[in-house]
Amino acid sequence: MRGFAFDFALLAAVYALVYALRLRRREARYRVWFTLFYVYVSLVLAVTLMPFQIPLPAEHGLSLEELNLEPFRDVKRGYLGAVRGVVLNGVMFLPMGFLPPTLRPRGFLRTVLAGFLASLAIESVQLLYCLGPELNRRIFDVTDLIMNTAGAAAGYALFRLARPVIALFDPAVPLKQKRKRTA
Repeated sequence: MRGFAFDFALLAAVYALVYALRLRRREARYRVWFTLFYVYVSLVLAVTLMPFQIPLPAEHGLSLEELNLEPFRDVKRGYLGAVRGVVLNGVMFLPMGFLPPTLRPRGFLRTVLAGFLASLAIESVQLLYCLGPELNRRIFDVTDLIMNTAGAAAGYALFRLARPVIALFDPAVPLKQKRKRTA
């Protein structure tokens, strides 16, 4: 539990630094949306990577047991809770598609690409954790990558659907970027 307290204190310190250096000069609506996004990212980190650890090679090496490169393998094999895990991975990344467009104009592809890259970063760090002690071992799972990306795509679709309602409370929420015309 001490590890989580330290990790959240570290995330709070990072937020305070970002606030002091950049956010305090922004308009209030931006600060609110950014803070929601930061809290969301912190919670994703809590679920996927905390407690943070420095992956030092253990006595054993990386084995293929820490890699799942077959999409939906656990569902196909009928593992208990596999469907629930797949659904939760998609739901976890809904805000990744919903919140960033409230901060800055961005289209579908850019938002989904950001979701994919964030998921790939998490899965890659989890793979590094496999080199560490047995206590906090994680598995690199391509299904998580697929579902997280799908969740970001669904989150963006929800943003586009909800934008008229959001605009009632925050008219400054941007629409997607306008394309530059070429002559």
